[in-house]
Formats: sequence, structure tokens, C-alpha cells
Amino acid sequence: MTYDVEAVRAQFPALRAGGAHFDGPGGTQTPRPVIDAIGEALAGPLSNGGGGRTAGERSAGELVVAARRAMADLLGTEPSEIVFGRSATQLTYDLSRTLAASWAPGDEVVVTRLDHDANVRPWIQAAQAAGATVRWADFDPASGELTADDVRAVLSERTRLVAVTAASNLIGTRPPVPEIARLVHEAGALLHVDAVHAAAHTYVDRDALGADFLVCSPYKFCGPHLGVLAGRAELLEGLRPDKLVPSADTVPERFELGTLPYEFLAGVRAAVDFFAAL
Repeated sequence: MTYDVEAVRAQFPALRAGGAHFDGPGGTQTPRPVIDAIGEALAGPLSNGGGGRTAGERSAGELVVAARRAMADLLGTEPSEIVFGRSATQLTYDLSRTLAASWAPGDEVVVTRLDHDANVRPWIQAAQAAGATVRWADFDPASGELTADDVRAVLSERTRLVAVTAASNLIGTRPPVPEIARLVHEAGALLHVDAVHAAAHTYVDRDALGADFLVCSPYKFCGPHLGVLAGRAELLEGLRPDKLVPSADTVPERFELGTLPYEFLAGVRAAVDFFAAL
């Protein structure tokens, strides 16, 4: 793939400051189409509520639908499987607490030494609250590789969930997630994949990876600061997170607490469209 580098760079106002941005884990700068989409959403009629009774409500509803479709296209899922939240960390914490409601002493959760703490600590704390056991999958410090055999070594019939990264945000290692998924599912467990760093650098297809749940962060691919969870519909339907009484009980809305950042959802759609246009 080739493209006009200068033309692409010209769409990033932050580059006018003259700095070079090498901190991938710190996020990306924002291109003009994303900035404009956020501004246009705020400039038009916009109000909380999905009933469609007013122009503002209709605008909000349209922004949500468009953002779900865009992220579903990006991650190989259905729009109804896309959950938005403040960050991937927040979504992982919420999911871990919800899943842990069904865990009991003797159950086991697997985390890895390769992962960012955002895909480790939520699961450890949820396991501790449920009395479950945490098992660690180590990686080879010489090669930086985490293999399927490393995960196999800590699986058992009591494993309830395995959390693994699709790409390390520190050293870039990409574990063989599809192979790990096969082992996890053979053990009767669920697989949660942190694709925050992977989604910024490669195509991410949740089903091809074999993930039951997958999180990413649009700000890592030129979008605004929020998080996305792509969960399998049949699993989301069976989960009952804590929520307000008047909040929607449909999926995926039951996982989205409070009012969504509609203007940022406009930015998410624009970020996906920006890459598609390249």
C-alpha cells in the first residue's frame, strides 16, 4: 500500500508544533476529519435519550448507531456486540466484576506476565473477591515470546477465564491467540483479549482470533479517548451487570452506564473512516 505521506501528515494539526511522536502506548495524534466530526456533533442539536422525540435525541441515536457499525466493521463483529466505555481499563474492570459473580473458591483465572496491568489487575482483584485462584502464564524473557504451550501449562478443568494480549504494548510481541483460544475453549473457559495495541498496527478480527471478549482503545488509532468492548452476543445476553433501574436492559446498552459521549462516538466513526480512506 502506498499513499501521499505529506498529504496524510497535513491532516494532523498537532504536527505543526514540530515535535516527533514516538510513544505508541501514549496514543496517537488526531487528524482533522476526526476533530471536525467531534465539533460538528457538538454544534448540531444533541441531547440525551434515544426516544427520537426531538432532533437532539435523533442525532444522538444516529451517532451511536454509526459508531457501533464502524467498530463492528473494524473488529469483525456485529454492531449489537459493541459496547462503549470510558476506557478499555474501565470496560475490563466492569466485565471482570460481572463475570466473577459466578465464580467460586476453587475456580481459576489465568493471566500472563506479558500483559499490560490493565489486563491483569482487574482479573486478579475479581478473582480475589470471589475466592478464586490466579495462575500466571510466563513468557520467555530471552525471546519475548508467549507461546500456546506457556498457557497450556497453567490450564485446568477449573479454569474459568484466560486473559491475554494480542500484542504487547511494551515489546510488541504478538502471541498466537487463535491457538491459545483453541486450548482455552477445549478447557471450557472463556478468552478475554487485550487488543489495545494490536488494533493500532494490524487487522483485528475477533472471531478469527477466537476471542470471547476483546477490548481496544480508539485513541490508539487516531480516535478520541474512550474504550470499546466487542463481546459475543450470546455471552453478553447471559450477563447481568449492575445498572440503574431506568437504564436500558437490552444488549449492548445494559453494559453502558450513564450517558454515552456522543461527540466522541462521532470521532470514533470518523477515525475508522479515516483509515478506510487510506
